[in-house]
Amino acid sequence: MNAFSFNAQLEDRDKRLDQFLKEKIPDFSRSKIQYWIEQGVILVNQKKGRSALRLKGDENISGKTVEEELTLAAEPIPLKIIYEDKAILVINKSAGIVTHPAKGHRDHTLANGIAYHLKQNKSELFLDHESQGAEGLRLGLVHRLDKETSGVLVVAKTFLSQKLLSEQFKDRKVKKVYRAITTGRLKVLKGEIEGSIGRAYHSNKMDLQPQGKFARTEFKVLKLFPEHSYIEVYPQTGRTHQIRLHFSKIGNPILGDTLYGIEDQNVPRQMLHAFRLKIEHPVSRKWIQFEAPLPKDFLQTLKFLKNKVK
Repeated sequence: MNAFSFNAQLEDRDKRLDQFLKEKIPDFSRSKIQYWIEQGVILVNQKKGRSALRLKGDENISGKTVEEELTLAAEPIPLKIIYEDKAILVINKSAGIVTHPAKGHRDHTLANGIAYHLKQNKSELFLDHESQGAEGLRLGLVHRLDKETSGVLVVAKTFLSQKLLSEQFKDRKVKKVYRAITTGRLKVLKGEIEGSIGRAYHSNKMDLQPQGKFARTEFKVLKLFPEHSYIEVYPQTGRTHQIRLHFSKIGNPILGDTLYGIEDQNVPRQMLHAFRLKIEHPVSRKWIQFEAPLPKDFLQTLKFLKNKVK
């Protein structure tokens, strides 16, 4: 728990309170900052404020950051291992499992299974997570997949690998290919979608926002059905929910995506799969590519759509 006190300046005039604080304490998500404001943990001139409060430029904003007391327990969760050496572990993530612990999902996540695997292999990254706190919750994870998204996920097994892989993702050097099924027929066989992404206010959804982070998604159609499209997607940036949001905004949400589209009783989850991942190996420095075959539920959905055409 760390106390802070900031004085707004004239250049901060008209900024939202949560925006101002996000700039001052960037290590915390905007949603967490908004929660602290709502709980009265953060004060404006010693009074409770609102996330949407527009600053005048002469306020004192004080409060404290509250770290969640979470630890990462090693659990014997089966992993579908595509590849492994002393530096990296590549997994075929199943749909329906959360990547790492968060509020509401403290156990039974992929990270818990990874912790168990690394502990068994005596990886240098498996440390005392009770002392590490929240940082230890992402043990070796340098990127993530949504709960209902399946496919390739790479994990670092050493501190050096974690550093170098994280830099690759940050610098957009990693080549990612997804397979997806959308609702509706796409109007072009090949294209790109651009739109800056930020978190929607008071929501767990993302949205297109002028002040958001730039995002670009390229795609091509593999097969058109009467009311759906089977596509390959090449995200050029790695924003939260990027593919799901972008296709929803052009009127073609991912099939089965209940957050950005509509529920479909014929599919068990959102039809989005991380099909291929190409990275520069952190030790050999050679480019190496991994693929995760389409899972059974995805193939069954494709078969269902093909049979509807007959």
